[in-house]
Amino acid sequence: MVVKPSSRWKEIPEPTAFQREINSIKATKRRAGVQILDLTEGDPVIYGHVNQSLSNYLIEAAEGGWNMYPEQSPWRDELRKAISSFEKRYRNVEYDPNDIIIGPGVAGCFQILHYSLLEPGDEIVVIEPAHYLTGPTSYWQYFKSKVITSPCLEEESWEPIVEELRSKISNKTKGIVIVNPNNPTGAVYSEKSLKGIVDIAGEYELPIISDEIYGLITFDGIVAKPTARIAGDVPVISLSGMSKIFMGPGWRVGYICFHDPEGKITELKSVTKRVAGLYGHGMTAMPTPILYAATRAFQDSIDAGIEMTKKLKIRRDYIMKRIQEIDGITCVRPKGSLYCFPKVDGIGRIWKTDEEFMLEILKEENIIFNIGSAYGPSGFGHFRLLLLPDLKILEDALSRLERFLKKHLY
Repeated sequence: MVVKPSSRWKEIPEPTAFQREINSIKATKRRAGVQILDLTEGDPVIYGHVNQSLSNYLIEAAEGGWNMYPEQSPWRDELRKAISSFEKRYRNVEYDPNDIIIGPGVAGCFQILHYSLLEPGDEIVVIEPAHYLTGPTSYWQYFKSKVITSPCLEEESWEPIVEELRSKISNKTKGIVIVNPNNPTGAVYSEKSLKGIVDIAGEYELPIISDEIYGLITFDGIVAKPTARIAGDVPVISLSGMSKIFMGPGWRVGYICFHDPEGKITELKSVTKRVAGLYGHGMTAMPTPILYAATRAFQDSIDAGIEMTKKLKIRRDYIMKRIQEIDGITCVRPKGSLYCFPKVDGIGRIWKTDEEFMLEILKEENIIFNIGSAYGPSGFGHFRLLLLPDLKILEDALSRLERFLKKHLY
């Protein structure tokens, strides 16, 4: 007998031809000793943004002997309390600690939520461009569910086109997803747009799933309002974690907060808690020393994250100034997150696709970004540019881009 894998994974996609070619080019160049400027990872730590207090807390955990199974320690409950206080202190949203679920990063929290929510034929409407359309949906074939996209308008600083959202909803829709502040555009949605989304969600009795991992990384005095603050009686499932403002992506600490004042999604909340507590899942996979150290971090200040945000603003300003000097490229000024989303005039004309553009610039200039179409149809013709690298790296990257565009566009 030949043992076969589960048929549920049969339709999980293989790497695309574009991904295979990118990997092949990178491998060939590296074997030849060519250094590639890879600006695809939104990881603060690899660009030198460090929160030393995290290491100190982890040392405390080790010295304190917190090495038992997490359920035998007090730290899961203490971490939920610390997150509840943190959300109140920094975002002015009140969550009962019992309405907070801890998971292994925002990615792990999305997986817990998807397992709890989705079944074959279900649909989720996503405001795009959005990172949600990359990693968090990469395993959706397992559920036999479908993502429906609703666009933003670049000319309006990437604000959602709320009037189009209603047309995307069907009797199969299970929720509306937003990423605010946005990855990849750097948009911070206005209160007017958020209220419009809330109104539609309320009309169709749908929860809003709000990815707010960048919620405290904003510029120019702009505040990213948590969706739960303006949702009223509309249920909101918010996700955040330690990877960005705390500069702890490798800690894999994420959390889900349920705003449901009228108990409209009580059953979903109950099932999500049970899924998160299953053997080997979610909360049970969180190391006890990390739970202790994360509790201490949430009880402390975010001064290190605020300092990082100041540096990001300086780099944002440099990028915008430099882009204005380069023919053939434009960019909406980002208001938050770690990214901006430039548009290349020649994509669709000189290069048929953004994949074609990226392959060619990698070959000629040894630089690579994330392509815009990965984040949804509205992203076509764009690429994601990080605000994280220091000015020297950004200067190098934009000089390579300028040289490439001059060669091919003019």
